[in-house]
Parts: sequence; structure tokens; C-alpha cells
Amino acid sequence: MIRSFSLASFSFVLALAAATLPAQEVNVPGNGRTPVSVPAFGGDGGADAAKIVAADLNRTLLIDAQPTNGAPYVATGLMAGGSLSAQLLQGNNAILTKSYAGDLRHMAHEFADDITLAVTKSKGFATSRIAFISSATGNKELYTADIDGFNSQQLTNDRTISARPKWSFDGSALAYTSYKSGYPDAYVIRLASNSRTRVAFFPGINSGPAFSPDGHTLALTLSKDGNPQIYTMPATGGTPNRLTQGHGTETSPTWSPDGTKIAYDSDERGSVQLYMVSNGGGNPARLPTNVGYSAEPDWSPDGSKIAFTARVAGQFQIGVYDVVSGQSQVITTTGGEDPSWTRNSRHLVYSRGGAIWILDTVTHQTAKLDVGLSQSSDASVSR
Repeated sequence: MIRSFSLASFSFVLALAAATLPAQEVNVPGNGRTPVSVPAFGGDGGADAAKIVAADLNRTLLIDAQPTNGAPYVATGLMAGGSLSAQLLQGNNAILTKSYAGDLRHMAHEFADDITLAVTKSKGFATSRIAFISSATGNKELYTADIDGFNSQQLTNDRTISARPKWSFDGSALAYTSYKSGYPDAYVIRLASNSRTRVAFFPGINSGPAFSPDGHTLALTLSKDGNPQIYTMPATGGTPNRLTQGHGTETSPTWSPDGTKIAYDSDERGSVQLYMVSNGGGNPARLPTNVGYSAEPDWSPDGSKIAFTARVAGQFQIGVYDVVSGQSQVITTTGGEDPSWTRNSRHLVYSRGGAIWILDTVTHQTAKLDVGLSQSSDASVSR
């Protein structure tokens, strides 16, 4: 039963629009995270919704969510009639007023993302999902889960090797590599219909498929003409177009957000390094990461950075290459690989020690994402 609350306390329930007042400057504590109070929300399920919001905010590594008042921001809410009516207060000012409908968890995630944007000016990612590989069953199978680990789903049960899932830019599909046929082939899973199509199965290697921004094209590695090279082809299958003509092994393509360029890794000059080529082909350019081994690039949604796996002193770490300045930086010290950008172009989801982690590339703070499965790797986050 829903408990009754005074209209004065929840006059915002009728409001459907967002903020009219900008956030004011806030003093941030020593850990660099902005405090936000998230007391239990009203109504049936309100306490659960508040806990989800608080966990989402803490996961950003930008906000310190607290259950009690006293912070410069206070998030309040009321669950009623299958919707969440919510406010974010700064002092006596409501800087966010909005109603959410749908599943309780999704409503809470949406509110958390709106709070993150209002407080930090950086997009939240609580509504994102992750795709990853786990060998917990004894085989490398493909899974998806909400970024907080809930709603986990096993997408394959092929009892073989699945690898390197990549989301389409709209989150409706996944491309990945599978040895289901006994050979490395490229597959696409359409999530709404739960349909799977083997789109590339040429002689040799068919691996590392990645969707173009419009979702119509895949970039991938094929060896049908000799050395493994970068090709593009329709996402539904069809005739491939060869982009590179190198003498080495070229893998892990990733698209620029405008779809005009593709970054990839190659051992053309001995050690594995990052390169960039036009979507139409042409002469590739090497990206000077100043690291002896640079692989598995992932282009940020804002187009300004490329994350990659670096090998430093015999250990894999996460590096970031700045596309504008041409400078790069290794930003982890405890290990990491398979980086994937969140939608705000600031955080990375990555693999380390059989687990999935999230990293703030500005402060270098990290947190483990509990996906409920051991031996997890190859993480990819939806945008």
C-alpha cells in the first residue's frame, strides 16, 4: 500500500518538465566527488529506488551519494501509480524536476543519469548495458548485463569460443567473433528479435566486427586474400571492401564517430601499433602512442580520444591517445585491457584479472563492476 504524503511535500509530482534553475558552484571534498544526499524516496518501492540511484551515483566516481541530508544537493522522489516523480534540490532551489515511467530499476537509472548531468555536467551511464565474455561455464560465452550487474543474460550457449563483442551505436545489436563453426566467423545478434546471423564466413579469419555509426556497415579483419587485413562490408552480410594493403596482421577496427575513419592495430613494423585509415581506404597513418605495444583501440563518442591496451614492463595497461594533440598517456598502474568508452567520453569500462572494471580517465579512480560471473573479459559498453 502506498503511504500518504502531504501535497506540500510533493507538489512536484505533477511536474513533467526539467530544471529551470542552473546549479551553483559547490565546494567539493578532498576525494573530488560532489556530495549528493539520497534519502529514501516515498511510496511503495521508493526505498529500493533510492538505493539504486545512490549506487548509480557512486559508480560514476564523480559523486558521493549519501543517505542523509547535509549535502549541497538532495535527491527526492515519490513512487506512485507506476511512475517516479523526482526532484534534485540545491538548497531551496529545484534544479531538476521530472517524472519517469516504466520499470522501477530503469526509472531509477534514468534519474541517476539526469542527476549526474545536472551536478557534474558530464553524461551519466546508469542506463548503459555491458556485453562481455565469461568462461565461468568452461567455455567462452557471450553475456549482457546492466552496468550495475542486474538483468544478466547469457546470449550464447555454443560451448566454444566467443570473443570481442561490440555494440551498435544505437544499442540494438551486437557484433562478435565465434568459433561455432569450428573457424573464426563474424556474427550479428539483433537483440529485439533475439536473432543471430553469421555475416562473414570467408575462408580463413573473420574476426573483430565493429558497427559503423549508422549501423549499416561492419569493419572487421578478414584473411581471405592473404594476410589478415581491415575490410568493410554490409552489416547484413555481402561483398567486403578491402581498406588496407599491409604486410602484417591488422585487427581490432574501431570507427570514428563521424564514420569517416577507422583506427586499428597492426604489427606491420614489427611491434603492434595503432594506425588510422580513411573509410574509403588509402594510405594509413601510424598513431604515435610512444608505447612499444599498443592494441585494441576504442574511439571515444566525442571523437577526441582513442583508448587502447598498452604493454608496459611486461604488463597490460590502459592508455589514451589524444587525437587532436597526438599525445598519449598510460593511465593505469595495476593492469587492464579491452577498454570501451562510456557515452560521456570520460569513463572507460575494461577488463582486469578476470573481472570488469570502470575507470575515470581524469582522476584515474577505478571501481569493480559486479557482473555476477567470474573469468570475465572483452567488455563493451553501450552508449
